[in-house]
Amino acid sequence: MTLRIGPHTFDSVVYDAASDVIYAAVGGFESAASKRTPEDHFLLLSDEGELTGVTLMEPRARYERDGAVHLTLHTGQRERIAIEARARRSAAEARAERDLGAARTRARKTF
Repeated sequence: MTLRIGPHTFDSVVYDAASDVIYAAVGGFESAASKRTPEDHFLLLSDEGELTGVTLMEPRARYERDGAVHLTLHTGQRERIAIEARARRSAAEARAERDLGAARTRARKTF
């Protein structure tokens, strides 16, 4: 999954569904200073003041309520957040789907 906010692209993205929180960073998750945004999200800034990550609070609830999720960057610019999910099936999911199809075929032949 990749998260884009304005000119920033975050390639390390984790969604905690139980808490409805997205953690996103460039490269990897390292300690950084955090700054709360007007939308109650958090920006992670390097010592040089560069944006290295974000924590998005309640993105699913906000999207369902507002139709979009926005974030004000450290530059003051307000951006709409774009999430790109890569659809990938694991080998286990493919096997389970194949096995289910085979079981349905056997069941039809039985009756």
